[in-house]
Amino acid sequence: MKSPNPKVNPILFPVIVILVFVFSIIGHQIEMAHTGHHFHLLGVIYATICFFLMHHVDPIPPNNYILFAQYLAALLICTSIFALVFERLKKAYLINRIKLTYKNHIVIFTLSHIGKTIALELLDKGYKVIVIETDEKNPFIEQVKKKGGFVFTEKPSDFKTLDMTGVGNCRVCLLTSDNDEVNIETASTIGSYLLTNSSKGKTDPHKIMVHINNAANENIIKDYFDIHNEDDHYDLETFTVSESAAKKIYDLYPPHKYINLADKESENAIAIIGYSNVAEAFIIENIILSHYPDMDKLKIYLVDEHADLHFNHLNFKYPFYHEFVEIIPVKLLNGSFFANFAWSKNHIEKLSKVKVAYVFGNNDSALITTAANFRQFLYTQTLAITQVPIIACLPEDTGILNLLNINKHKSQTLSQEFSSKLNIKTYRLISNTCTADGLIEENEHTHKLSKLINFFYSIKYEFASELTQKFNVQNANKIAAKLEDCLLALPEQHTSMNEKEIEKYLLEILQKDTGISYTELYKNFSIDKRWSLLSYRKKDSNKYASRQVAQKINTLKHIGCWPMTKQNITNFYPRVAPLEHTRWNAEKMVFNYKYGPFPTDKKEKHLLKEVLKIHDQLVPYEKLSEDDKQKDLNIFLMVPVLNIIKPIAE
Repeated sequence: MKSPNPKVNPILFPVIVILVFVFSIIGHQIEMAHTGHHFHLLGVIYATICFFLMHHVDPIPPNNYILFAQYLAALLICTSIFALVFERLKKAYLINRIKLTYKNHIVIFTLSHIGKTIALELLDKGYKVIVIETDEKNPFIEQVKKKGGFVFTEKPSDFKTLDMTGVGNCRVCLLTSDNDEVNIETASTIGSYLLTNSSKGKTDPHKIMVHINNAANENIIKDYFDIHNEDDHYDLETFTVSESAAKKIYDLYPPHKYINLADKESENAIAIIGYSNVAEAFIIENIILSHYPDMDKLKIYLVDEHADLHFNHLNFKYPFYHEFVEIIPVKLLNGSFFANFAWSKNHIEKLSKVKVAYVFGNNDSALITTAANFRQFLYTQTLAITQVPIIACLPEDTGILNLLNINKHKSQTLSQEFSSKLNIKTYRLISNTCTADGLIEENEHTHKLSKLINFFYSIKYEFASELTQKFNVQNANKIAAKLEDCLLALPEQHTSMNEKEIEKYLLEILQKDTGISYTELYKNFSIDKRWSLLSYRKKDSNKYASRQVAQKINTLKHIGCWPMTKQNITNFYPRVAPLEHTRWNAEKMVFNYKYGPFPTDKKEKHLLKEVLKIHDQLVPYEKLSEDDKQKDLNIFLMVPVLNIIKPIAE
């Protein structure tokens, strides 16, 4: 899918001009000598200039030199005109091609390092990609064009630009500038545009994915910018590379994958070596997600030259962390782990027995060296080369790994050697995070599970009141309870279903029991509609719940709750429900919620809960009422349903 892009070498223009004058002068000298006239240079120069103006040109030139000069002058004029109008013609061609043939494409705003990485990866996977880049000299433009992408150098804040690039028909808008202010302003413009220019035939809302560098900016947006719009024209998400990378590293290499829940003797511990924004975000992932049955809190050895400083920073920013994990700062005496006898014997022994180590930093070369040095340290203590997995997150500040891998067979690259022979996995901060799989495809699967979890909660806690208030259904509680039972019974009847099949099945039951038209029910009770009503934070909460499904399956197997049936899970709920409440508490505290009682006034309660972030259930599980304890069972009851959407790996 390559656009026409002929180029004229600029050096040709002065060369042709010089040749025109040379041949014209030679030709006129020959002609004047032949006719007996005196050669007049200024007159010849004037006559030659007239060639370019197509003025006073003799249709029967006196000799071939002058004829050649005239043709060169004409060629230069035509080429100049072509060069002037070509870009406009090409632009008009591209705009019409996009209008006629582009649907559900990806529009990327700004070819930053992140934008370039995503654009090239999407193009390699066959996506249709359009880029809007204000800098005509951006070095990545040619790379994108060679891969088949279209690039417009226009103002992204102009509605005309959004029309050109078919934003009204696109699938996703990715805002990837390194400047938060630019991304936020562009997102606002796109949101306003979509309210009136979204394609009428589009069934799914547009996605606007906004890259945010500053975590404080992201938190403000998530806390106080309500993205709900009545017509569901767009679904806006923010992402930071550090947080997205931490999430993906956790999902790919979760601690529960390496911790043996049956081993009661060894310590439940991991090591984090080095510190960066990704390391901090990864610690947060563990605070929220790493909770295991019948075991002490996860221990995190924080190994760094400035371990105490980072520990104090974490303690200041997340003073509640000790309720969920134990962080032990270990001062790294040198970058090579040399002469570690200066450490306490206890630290050496504890570090040598961690289940997995994660290495973070801000320099590729130093980080690769640190990972290898820690493997040396582990070998000197355990005499095992690959026993403890090491995951190194490379910040991609240089292309050092690409250089080390160059001219080697795929099976012999440094990355492969480290992985297969030393059990050191390398994760690239941008290349492995900012991908179609990470931001679009896998993200969409996470959305599917998250939306289904929210759909279950809507059935259980919201459907009855809405059926009563909006449709005057008299037995709404009974109908909602039936829908819940039908949903939870699906794994006993089906081994595989998609979310649309589940939605259709339940809405048809609802139609039969209420007599309300399917169209009207879909408009109010579809999975997407219920999702669109959620705030940012509630969406995040459902995503965390969906990301922990694999760990929950592992937990159920460990405690003997197998097979995963509703009855078995209900019988085991006193053991599993506290784990979910711990995760929920950690998530809410990370989101900056505080404990406080709710008033009876519904408006005040909503203000406290949704704006001021007060919640009355931020207490230990034992202090919950029996009804509230039952709520923590809900997600476990949904695990078998989520498992038939896509089997979750252990």
